[in-house]
Amino acid sequence: MRLHHASWILPLSAIVLTQAAPRQNLPILGDSYPRAFFFRSSEAMARKPQTTYEQWERVFGRLMGIEGKALDEEIPGTSPRNIGIFTRFKQQHPDQLVMLHFNGNARDPRYQTEKYFAGHWLYYNGATILSDVPAGGGDTDIRVSDAKLFQVSIGRFKNSNEDVALCALDAQAKPDWNRCEQTTLVSIDGKTNTIRVKRALYGTKARAFQAGKAYAAAHVTEGPWGNNANLLWFYNYSTKCPRDTSGKTCNDILSDELARRFAPGGELANFDGLEFDVMNFETKREWRGRGADADGDGKIDSGVFDGINTYGIGNFEFCRMLRRKMGEDRLILADGYSAGNQRAFQILNGIESEGWPALNDFAIKDWSGGLNRHLFWSVNAHQPVFNYINHKFVVPGDKPGQMKKPDVPFKIHRLVFAVAAFTDAAVCYSTSPAADPDGTFGIWDELRNPGWLGKALGPAVRMAERQPNLLKGAPRFTGSDARFTPEDGAVRIAAAKADASEIRFHLSVPVSGSDLFVTFTARALPRHGYPTEIPRRLTVGNSPEDKKPSATWVDQTDFKAGFYFKDAKSPSIDLEFAIEGAEPLWISHVAAYAHPDAIYREFEHGLVLANPAPQPYVFNLDKLFPGKSFRRLKGSSTQDAVANSGAPVAGNLELQPQEGLFLRK
Repeated sequence: MRLHHASWILPLSAIVLTQAAPRQNLPILGDSYPRAFFFRSSEAMARKPQTTYEQWERVFGRLMGIEGKALDEEIPGTSPRNIGIFTRFKQQHPDQLVMLHFNGNARDPRYQTEKYFAGHWLYYNGATILSDVPAGGGDTDIRVSDAKLFQVSIGRFKNSNEDVALCALDAQAKPDWNRCEQTTLVSIDGKTNTIRVKRALYGTKARAFQAGKAYAAAHVTEGPWGNNANLLWFYNYSTKCPRDTSGKTCNDILSDELARRFAPGGELANFDGLEFDVMNFETKREWRGRGADADGDGKIDSGVFDGINTYGIGNFEFCRMLRRKMGEDRLILADGYSAGNQRAFQILNGIESEGWPALNDFAIKDWSGGLNRHLFWSVNAHQPVFNYINHKFVVPGDKPGQMKKPDVPFKIHRLVFAVAAFTDAAVCYSTSPAADPDGTFGIWDELRNPGWLGKALGPAVRMAERQPNLLKGAPRFTGSDARFTPEDGAVRIAAAKADASEIRFHLSVPVSGSDLFVTFTARALPRHGYPTEIPRRLTVGNSPEDKKPSATWVDQTDFKAGFYFKDAKSPSIDLEFAIEGAEPLWISHVAAYAHPDAIYREFEHGLVLANPAPQPYVFNLDKLFPGKSFRRLKGSSTQDAVANSGAPVAGNLELQPQEGLFLRK
């Protein structure tokens, strides 16, 4: 039955904060595994007007919670239904997680931008306006100093034209963002350096601008992320962001806005928190004479001043500001799968890995980097710690903006789920299995009945570390760009030049066989000019073959990282290390093993195993778990009925190349 009057959705005036248990007591934050919840499929179904709450709740009440969009900052038409549905769900299921998904980079300028002023957005370097611009509306031709600084037919679907700000120049010939009009490009004539724009958009009025005393700049944008969506304008997180007449930056306005929504009586008061999608630590790179202008003076700076990334620092400080305003009890997360994502360690409760190890890495090439990243966040996030893997893999489709899902074997899906169990992470998924027999949205067999594994009986065990250490004595690091000093059982490594942007050095490691697993403990001073909580990124690769070396984060506290190298073809491997900045780091407890990075973790009611190697690996269950017996899961017929057959297993259990497996006791 189609409801014409959605009386079952709570009106905003009826939303009150429920007296639920403290957020740290949510089962998804507890100590039973696996931890699983529904992702944005919950949002998409809620948005459909023909769906009743009861239909929706039957589908999405089966795991440990939901996350999805409830605001229109990215996809129009979301708020009218989703706020009420998500709120009602939380009130009826106080023990389930309800999280807001919110774009951390940018927003649709058509959505509630009244409190932001023109300088709060990030622009590319622009051009001087060379012709008088009348105050009348409609389409207007404007001659500029360089039309190449503007683009049409851009965006995800290559059918969007840039939004352009027009503003007056002040007495110093710098943009005056208080005298501004927002427009959209209609066309570009490169021969005459003329742009045609549609005037007075996004709540602004048409202004008159004088030739030689005005300026035009294109917004830094992303998207659009939907068929009816707009290009999204980037927030200017930089500490150099222009301030409005009240002295406020973009960070002030955005943090106030979000905190107000989550405050008692706010429209999101019942939500447990939010996750920032695609929140970047850096601006887009300079390309063909265009780059980000973070201080709004009309020149490219990419947010970097005197070698210091003010955009990244500003993003970090925004997170600190939001934490202070929202309080300790709210969950705040952000994307963290990419080196370019935010670095708000100790402030955020954790990260989303949007695709593990990465969106297009369905060959699991960055096994080590993905593990290091999650293990580092698990000990450096704000309490209560909540990291999760959004299981999805995508590859480019045949049309602009189109993405499709690659054909991935079930063993790879299980390998990703196993990593979550090893690193104390939860799992949601955008790559879903076939629908359940009753036609409802499918649940992966390993994630069905969350918590069925029970508590972990210890940390994950890396089988390689049970082998002999190939390194004899202290490691011998080399490199002309670095200085090495023994210090308290570690090696202190510092840049040869104080103004170096990075330190590169090498370590030759012997190899015996085709597999090599290397571990070490590292700590480092923070980079000069950066908050002490922001760590540095250290990469380790098999030079020169490794074009995309794996990485780990390094801060002032010792952290043990691991790096697995497959298919070694020589008696030794020359490992190349590279760390951001010139400040010193310390490396100790270096070990190397001729063995794959096979891992297992035992739980109260089960066992999780993983083999990332390109060849089969055998776990001797009788030797590892004497007196204990195991059987395979009894899975659904539409998934992997062979691996999850329900049959007992004992003795030598062989895992196929790149396979994960869940067993019951």
